[in-house]
Amino acid sequence: MHMMFVDESGDPGYPPTGNWLGWGGSTHFARVGVVIHGWRWKTWHKILMKFKNSEMLTWNAEIKASDIRSGQGVFMGWDRARRDAFLIKLLDLVGKTADITLLGVVIDKRAVDTSKGARLVKPEVRSLEFLLERYNLFLDQQRDKSGVVILDPVSGGSDDNLRYFQSFLLEQSAHLKPLHIVEGTFFVKSHTSNMMQIADVCTNVFYREMVRGGNSPEYAAIKPRFWRHQNRLQGYGVKKWP
Repeated sequence: MHMMFVDESGDPGYPPTGNWLGWGGSTHFARVGVVIHGWRWKTWHKILMKFKNSEMLTWNAEIKASDIRSGQGVFMGWDRARRDAFLIKLLDLVGKTADITLLGVVIDKRAVDTSKGARLVKPEVRSLEFLLERYNLFLDQQRDKSGVVILDPVSGGSDDNLRYFQSFLLEQSAHLKPLHIVEGTFFVKSHTSNMMQIADVCTNVFYREMVRGGNSPEYAAIKPRFWRHQNRLQGYGVKKWP
């Protein structure tokens, strides 16, 4: 069975006045799924443990993109050059690991028609729908066609809503047939899961690339891991909407 660890970047809100100029929130919302088969997880876990050890981090050190960039958390006291080098080495490790597949969805909230129903307006909902569709199509191309979804919990209410929404989609969406995703969503806190930490870092890099562009060295390192179907990246490994 495959496992897809999912994280998000950006906030789901819209400016109350409709004026994006001067608004403090994000203009985009992104989700990335990091997919690995259950049989491959242990090997990757050992690789990441070895990497942490080589960087003088403890086995339970929580790797978060925001901490790497700001010098907080386990990276407190590290200078900028050391933190930048750590990030690139970690991303290179992910990019060269054929056992990992990435799926990314980005929504430009400025282009969303907010007069539509909640399913089409809420980026946290719409992005999950697009991600599930791509994950299901990815699974359809694999020998082992079953997979589960694992998210980093945000809050109890939103988690329950997303779990319900996934169950609804699995039953009703025409784009998820034949269905390969196991019913229900699992939630794992980032500090307890190395794979969720990888999802956090990859989502941060993906979000920055989708918003700023430029094919940064960070994004270039992991770009090979984004899934391609019939040599096509856009619409498969990467979905931009609207």
